[in-house]
Amino acid sequence: MLIVADENIARVREAFAGFGEVHTLSGRSLSASEVRDADVLLVRSVTAVDRELLEGSRVRFVGSATIGTDHLDINYLDRSGIAWSAAPGCNATAVAEYVLSCLATLDGVLERLLSGGVVGVIGLGNVGSRLASRLRRLGIRCIGYDPLLDADAVHLPLCDLDQVLAADVVCCHVPLTRDGEFPTLHMLDAQRLTQLRPGAVLLNAGRGGAIDGAALSELLLRRDDLRAVLDVWEGEPAIDRALLGLVELATPHIAGYSIDGKLAGTAQVLEACRRHFEWPLSTTPLEAEAAPAIVIDDELSGAALLRHAIHAVYAVRDDDRLMRERLGAATADAVGAEFDRLRRNYPPRREFAAVRIDNWDVLSEGNRNLLRALGFGIAQPKRAALLKR
Repeated sequence: MLIVADENIARVREAFAGFGEVHTLSGRSLSASEVRDADVLLVRSVTAVDRELLEGSRVRFVGSATIGTDHLDINYLDRSGIAWSAAPGCNATAVAEYVLSCLATLDGVLERLLSGGVVGVIGLGNVGSRLASRLRRLGIRCIGYDPLLDADAVHLPLCDLDQVLAADVVCCHVPLTRDGEFPTLHMLDAQRLTQLRPGAVLLNAGRGGAIDGAALSELLLRRDDLRAVLDVWEGEPAIDRALLGLVELATPHIAGYSIDGKLAGTAQVLEACRRHFEWPLSTTPLEAEAAPAIVIDDELSGAALLRHAIHAVYAVRDDDRLMRERLGAATADAVGAEFDRLRRNYPPRREFAAVRIDNWDVLSEGNRNLLRALGFGIAQPKRAALLKR
């Protein structure tokens, strides 16, 4: 069995080696000739999987190690009898923690939110709901907009889009859809964007096309009170460098790029493929190396403690700085290649729950509770038990 896979899927060779011959290639430039003899195709969001790519091939299963499916022509796959799977929720925690790092980086935002400010979440799927849950555990008020959900299915107030756009921070976490009753392509157009309240923060870590990039550029030029954070961009990978210069924080579509989330995506696709072909259970554990330990300053509290703990694990400003340096130095026709290079060479990043806090046992109970709400502390009880022996 021939398995063709995007070279950037975490540990894909190791995970699938026992089930066939694994060829890894660049997902962005994957061609029909390269997949013609494949039985299994494994991709990420940079590969459009459609008739043009697959017609005449042997492919019987397509797996995407991503939470989104807008790059898959599902109608074509279903009509052609090609089984498919994605990895919903695999990196939802990583995206939520990316947002928290952004909020901790923007001056005064955490303090504003902890003092009664409101976060509006557009899209309450795996990512949006997980973000809202984390924020609410921190005592931050959240409201949400998702016309595809019933109010009884969520645990926060559902509002209309106008109300959500009036929040202090607006976070967009929707897939990219062009059809149906509620298409998301340019759902935040020029008219909607003007509804942002004075001093608002707009953050998009869903799909770039959900926001009209040209309209956002024009708005940011007119209103210096607004702050925008973009991880996803229209026209990726050849993004608009003029817009890059206007946003407060910019990253190259890496919000979900924790090693924990990547390995979860590989594991989910492996399991779906195993079930489809009735392969035996895999004996290859897809586990990340132990995360480095951190030490928390117990003299801090509130927003200062949260900022200190978040940045000890992930400081989004480092990604922002590197992106500006690399894309700023690139020629116009090399912007896309540099954007992809940043993603391909992204350094390992861990999620809060994987990180051990070395001085957990001596922290005040109040600070431990705040860190638990943030997502830390899951691994601590085991260590504490060992210390008592």
